[in-house]
Amino acid sequence: MKPQAELEELFISERRQPMSRITVWFLIKQTAAAAGLQGLDIHPHSLRHSCGYSLVNKGTDIRVIQAYLGYRSTSSTTRYTQGMSAR
Repeated sequence: MKPQAELEELFISERRQPMSRITVWFLIKQTAAAAGLQGLDIHPHSLRHSCGYSLVNKGTDIRVIQAYLGYRSTSSTTRYTQGMSAR
């Protein structure tokens, strides 16, 4: 069975139902623990930040990242580039 073409939900369960925010939070915490990251403050918003850092690492233009993540100003997006100079 294919998922519906016009779903508004980002995360869908194996039963093809929208996942609750609590379930998504639990899965992220569980995955972080399995990766040995339980000492870090990993949360669903971490996905947004890791996406931003990944795009910067791939050389994506900062304005493209800004639009993709929905930031209004470039200053919010430049935080992803600040750590790049330390490498």
